[in-house]
Amino acid sequence: MQVIHSWIRPHTRFKTRSPERTRQIANGCSAPSASNAVFPYIVNPVMWPSFRGPTSTALNHHLLSGAVHEALRHVAPGKHPILVSTSPIVPGLFRDHIFKRKIYYCVDDFTHWHGINGPAMHRLEQQTLHACDLMIATSTSILDTRSPFASASTLLTHGVDLAHFSGASPDPDSPLAALPHPVVGMFGVFDQRVDGQALRAAARLSPQASFVVLGPVVDRQPGEFHDVPNLHFLGAVPYADLPGHVAHFDLCILPYVVDASTWNINPLKLKEYLATGKPVIASPLPEATRLAAYLTLAAPDAFPQAVASALATIEAGPAVQSDAARTRLDDFLQSESWEAKAKSFLSDVMDDL
Repeated sequence: MQVIHSWIRPHTRFKTRSPERTRQIANGCSAPSASNAVFPYIVNPVMWPSFRGPTSTALNHHLLSGAVHEALRHVAPGKHPILVSTSPIVPGLFRDHIFKRKIYYCVDDFTHWHGINGPAMHRLEQQTLHACDLMIATSTSILDTRSPFASASTLLTHGVDLAHFSGASPDPDSPLAALPHPVVGMFGVFDQRVDGQALRAAARLSPQASFVVLGPVVDRQPGEFHDVPNLHFLGAVPYADLPGHVAHFDLCILPYVVDASTWNINPLKLKEYLATGKPVIASPLPEATRLAAYLTLAAPDAFPQAVASALATIEAGPAVQSDAARTRLDDFLQSESWEAKAKSFLSDVMDDL
């Protein structure tokens, strides 16, 4: 019963901890020395795992609002903070007058996620869009479909850690070091968004190549690719070590299905692929199409041949990229750095304050 009680009323947990410990929990970083500095307080409350009807919606609002207000009493007493949320399922929080500004940071179209109750998600997101002061979209598709319902909106695509991914040396201890080249690779969560048929066909069309997936496999059949001997699933690797593994790639690929579940996403890995300097082949999602000057687009039925053609070019010898093309890519990636995105984000959030 104590566990259930603390789950339903998460704010009671704060009463057993010192104010300093509470600040450490609610705030992921230490406060800057400047008195007028802006930094985030992060609250991760437990919530009821459903949002279908008004009862579960009200319960989640109670849980989240209680946790947020209790945290604010400890870390920002008497203040009117800025709310930034990527979750559309608690519109009541966006109607809370304690916040001086409320930002809905929309990173995906959750209404089309596999296993999600789409109509319920749509209803709650519509309420969130009407209640927020600003909607920040991470893709043009999200901006186009949701800006009519928000009082203000702007586009802020994902950034890239250029220093992390560029210039990395191959890790000699990586399992990829033992694989024959050329190596065709992808990283990230391997779920229903990945076009398994296109990947299978590409691996079969180019049996001389090693195809590698770095990342967890989610909601896929374990033996789905047992008959593709040159396709290797190596599991997740720490982010800090990822560039050393990817440095073994000769070609980076993003074979996603093109449907409602992927149409609005802005894959982080695309710009990370480009930062490695490797050639990239991607499915023609809207955000990939925006990067067409720097990569190759291939529809599902053309994906295997696009990979085979790229491998033929790679095997013929190292391609020489013109100085102008390299400069254009470098300038683009510099403008897409997380530092640049953070400045834009802060400017949008603090506008008129």
